[in-house]
Amino acid sequence: MSASLSAPSARRLAGAVGLAFAVLASQVLALPAAQAADRTPLIVVGTSDVYDSNLVQDVIEPEFEAAYPQYDLQYVSKGTGAAIEFAQAGSADALLVHAASLENQFVAEGYSQEGYGRAIFWGDYVLLGPANDPAGVLTSAPHDIATAFERIAAAGEAGTANFVSRGGTPGTTVQEHAIWSLTSGQRLCTMSDANGGGTSPSTTSGACPNTISYPSWYHATGLTQAPNIVNADVCNYSGGGCYVFTDRGTFNYLQSQNSIHTLGIVTRDNADSARGTSTALVNSFHAYAISASTRSVNTAGAVTFLNWITSAPAQSSIGAYLGAGGDAPFIPSAAPIVTASAPPSSVVRGGAITVTGTLKNATPGTPALADKTVTLTGVSLSTPDAAPAVVASTRTDATGAYSIAYSPSKDLRYAIAVPSISQVENASLSPVFGDVLAAATTSLGTVIVTTKSTATISSVKVSKKHSGLITVTLSPKAAAGDGVIALYGRNSKTTTSGLHVIKTVAVGAGTKTVKIRYQLGAQKHAWKRLTWKLQVKYSGPHSVASTSAKKTVTLH
Repeated sequence: MSASLSAPSARRLAGAVGLAFAVLASQVLALPAAQAADRTPLIVVGTSDVYDSNLVQDVIEPEFEAAYPQYDLQYVSKGTGAAIEFAQAGSADALLVHAASLENQFVAEGYSQEGYGRAIFWGDYVLLGPANDPAGVLTSAPHDIATAFERIAAAGEAGTANFVSRGGTPGTTVQEHAIWSLTSGQRLCTMSDANGGGTSPSTTSGACPNTISYPSWYHATGLTQAPNIVNADVCNYSGGGCYVFTDRGTFNYLQSQNSIHTLGIVTRDNADSARGTSTALVNSFHAYAISASTRSVNTAGAVTFLNWITSAPAQSSIGAYLGAGGDAPFIPSAAPIVTASAPPSSVVRGGAITVTGTLKNATPGTPALADKTVTLTGVSLSTPDAAPAVVASTRTDATGAYSIAYSPSKDLRYAIAVPSISQVENASLSPVFGDVLAAATTSLGTVIVTTKSTATISSVKVSKKHSGLITVTLSPKAAAGDGVIALYGRNSKTTTSGLHVIKTVAVGAGTKTVKIRYQLGAQKHAWKRLTWKLQVKYSGPHSVASTSAKKTVTLH
């Protein structure tokens, strides 16, 4: 039986009801008819997480329509199970959901236009509770979601706590059922695979019936995400404070709007040592184009939407949403994370550059990206706008690491490129669950190919007037223009130590022999028997600096 409400509680409940009606009444986004008349409707049905967090309204809808003004994006907000049924009925063009154990069935039954759904982003689930925390979750299980559920159930049986669930088959409830299956100490019934599996609190054990008989402390509201959180915040139930399991994005948004007054996070970031490990609270989202094989849908628009939401600009905007405090609730995951070592800025012709790195799925808890293609691409500096060409390729090892080597023959701007990846993410489900990762590129910079031209003083001829003619040979010949040969020298009358630059000569591309004239001495008798030590150094933009051996010359 419900307890009577105080005036403040009544006002909060009225606000909650108002919010619930506002969300339900505006689940379909559409422009006025006059504006939308010239545009093609694109119906995306999906989880209420991204709608109730306002991600759709603030980012997805306006930015997609700005990029593709020919489309009128209309988002239909439902729980994942209901959204899948809506898509299966042919009522939508694209689907955006977050329950692998339901998505695998959707794909296996042929409703997806592509082999798997596309990874788009991930977030996290959190457990919210009241400030007085009657189940003692915050102090005993801040990073242990299974223990938190057990403590709430025990407090509920003692009449001091309530658990508010959405019920049904939303992605949040499916994950909640997976967590209940990790617990012990309370009566649970087993959900069918068709409904996502796991277990649910119940007054009976065995298979869950279509209508579950819940214990008095457990309440299934049937609401979407935001109204369900507000329901728990008001907590119009007897028997103590309310706890609710939800996505952090919706909670953060409601907090930013001052719509939450009693609830705070009591459990998040499940520890790796806890039941379910560190992935128990990972909330992974995927998008699908609905198959046109048996339904009349806007396949072209749906694929355009998938291409956009997995693009770098869209991913950046999604990742920035509600992220002002440095703890954004939606993390881009469309493309794998590619790391790469930096190649040298130059390499001697005939030598090789080696790039090592890793390929990793951005979503925690996913398998290693093993045996995946990794390519090294290059663009000539003379045609910087040309499409990159693959110059070398390799495959990742069992851990997702790679090493790729290449011997360049010309200057190129390099990048590591990874093509789109189709990957089984959960082989324990039947049918298996997989997804598609977008292609990824990591720029490496430019590598200049240099030539090591060895400079040699091949001869020194001295005239009677002590004018020297120094012949320098480059082997191989100069690879490019703007090179310089510097003549160093020191004679026996020099008081300072070391050789000093006494003359420089410009060297053009293709030069093999350079003759340098330099007055080594005067005709006076004093210059006779003067000894010189000479040396040359060659440097150029595409050459490794080369210094000759010293040569001794005595004037007579």
